[in-house]
Amino acid sequence: MPKSYVRRAYRVAGFGGLTVFAGAGIVLDMYVDDDSVHRPKIRDKFTSSWSSGLLKLFDVKTVVGGEPGIRGVGRDRGRIVVSNHRSIIDIGVMLELFGGAVLSRGDLANWPIIGPAAKAAGTIFVDRSSKSSGASAIRQMVERLDAHDTICLFPEGTTYEDDEVHTFKLGAFVAAKRGNVPVIPVGLAYPLDSGAAFGGETLMQHLGRLADSKSTRVWVEIGEPMELGEGEDARVFAERCRQEVVRLVAIGREKEQRTRK
Repeated sequence: MPKSYVRRAYRVAGFGGLTVFAGAGIVLDMYVDDDSVHRPKIRDKFTSSWSSGLLKLFDVKTVVGGEPGIRGVGRDRGRIVVSNHRSIIDIGVMLELFGGAVLSRGDLANWPIIGPAAKAAGTIFVDRSSKSSGASAIRQMVERLDAHDTICLFPEGTTYEDDEVHTFKLGAFVAAKRGNVPVIPVGLAYPLDSGAAFGGETLMQHLGRLADSKSTRVWVEIGEPMELGEGEDARVFAERCRQEVVRLVAIGREKEQRTRK
């Protein structure tokens, strides 16, 4: 039996096992300790184990530039972390570094294994084609931010295969304005031949291709916190944050290219 087949089977099975374990652990611990104040800390404990386990399982190594700060809750203000989106593994990278909750596309809630675990982890789901769903997601984000939580999201709204950073959806920046919190910009750059990019395929096809990779490196560039200016419109702020992510992706790509010389 080819080694690549064994590696793929082991990693795909491990992904399912890790995800089920994390989701069940969160539900059980929250049942035992139903104090709402403790729930974000319980979530962060399990998402830390899940994300670090996921990166080890797929042999994903992060090369980090910048400082992620305190994971999840525990700061004097909430924060929103925004990044370009290239791979399913991005979620593990962001949760390992920043913790907190994730904003996700609405249909993920119905995916087997991943959906129940994401719900248990406090994921905020949004159907971007529905105004009422978008408004509900913003309200949920503001509630989490008021509790000094971290929210990680990918404002392009979907994955892309190259370094171009596409137009940002506005919801996160409306929430940042209402919650009066900073936005942390992040740029991700994978080697172009890493097999990490997710586009034009099903989740299982992407997961299988990623599982085939012997090892994956990702350059993570973390920018300085960005605040809305006095009277600044959310749309203007979103574009300002996008331009910073563009700059950070370019830095990550430059560092990645140096390793090839």
